[in-house]
Amino acid sequence: MTIPTSKKESIEKKLRKSLLKKDAPPLVEMNNFPDNVKFGKPVLVVSYTSIKAITGITAILLTINIVYSLRLLYTAIKLRSNLGQFINMVASGDGDILPSTQAVPVFIFLVLNVAAAAVLMRLFNRTEDKKGNTILFVLLVVSLVMVIVTWSVIIYILVHAHKAREHLHDGITSAMKSYGNDSSSKRRIDRLQIELQCCGSKRYDEWYNITWIDKSLMKKGTVDHSDGNTPFSCCLMTSTFPCIHHNIEQTGKVYLYTPEQNLSISTVGCFSKLRDQEKAVGWNIVGNLFLYTMLQLGLIVCLRFLQTGHSVHWTFSGHTGEKYVIWLIGRYARNKKKDDKGDDLSDASKAQMATEEDSEERRVHQPPLPPVPAELR
Repeated sequence: MTIPTSKKESIEKKLRKSLLKKDAPPLVEMNNFPDNVKFGKPVLVVSYTSIKAITGITAILLTINIVYSLRLLYTAIKLRSNLGQFINMVASGDGDILPSTQAVPVFIFLVLNVAAAAVLMRLFNRTEDKKGNTILFVLLVVSLVMVIVTWSVIIYILVHAHKAREHLHDGITSAMKSYGNDSSSKRRIDRLQIELQCCGSKRYDEWYNITWIDKSLMKKGTVDHSDGNTPFSCCLMTSTFPCIHHNIEQTGKVYLYTPEQNLSISTVGCFSKLRDQEKAVGWNIVGNLFLYTMLQLGLIVCLRFLQTGHSVHWTFSGHTGEKYVIWLIGRYARNKKKDDKGDDLSDASKAQMATEEDSEERRVHQPPLPPVPAELR
């Protein structure tokens, strides 16, 4: 018994369709996509589950970086109101250098991270978003440039913190010389010496050669007795003895005072105190910025993986079985097909070509048909 040709073709078509539904590969082979990444290092094919995992890590790093940014900004403001203010007392503007080197790059990173978080939420709308992908790429480039700039700032801080900085000594000495006739200089020096527990610029006996007593309070004909005396702000708060800041070098019977045994004023100069604190703060800023840039680099890597995975189709479909190509370095070369005139094909032509390619793809991958049952022949 022979089957009519039309019926035989119908049976073969049904068998072919059922086999294609069960065993046929997807229309787009993801194994071919890595070949389109030029100069890629590394190139990975990952699932949508992996994309979600990378997104989770990115969200954690974004949260840590934003919180750390706010903490560093607060620290910079606090530094400006303490050590920075003391330095500005004797060298105007110098007290703003260290706080600014920490605050400015951190603030820029904070803005970039908040913008990246907003753009990242757009990429999961399951609609094509080429603009959002481009914005994220620009943010990544700016962030990478800022990391390099911040490393340069770290080098500058190290150089700045270990410079001689003799102009600080000159500023303290100048304010000391104005102590007796300028109330503003008097307030600055008194506060500096009390807060830092220091006396003079480099040594307390620098006060011996300065007329620091207010001349308006001295009677006419009174001899200046500044030699051997210091202002009360030189008194050492940790001393258990009464503060002797007059006739410091002379032994006193009233308090059983001897300068060799119970000197009650600070022997450390304010210049040394400022320099020591400046170096300590400088190293602290270096440590904070280095750790911050390392976290930022980790965030850049995660965002780059998400940006490249999204750039292939300009969307994250949300299907569990969907595959994505991600890479860190390199670019994605798209295959642009053009007509004979060299212009881009129309949407209808592209759709027709895609349909033809799909048919050819199915034909190449289709499995062999099983033999037609004998009773139907």
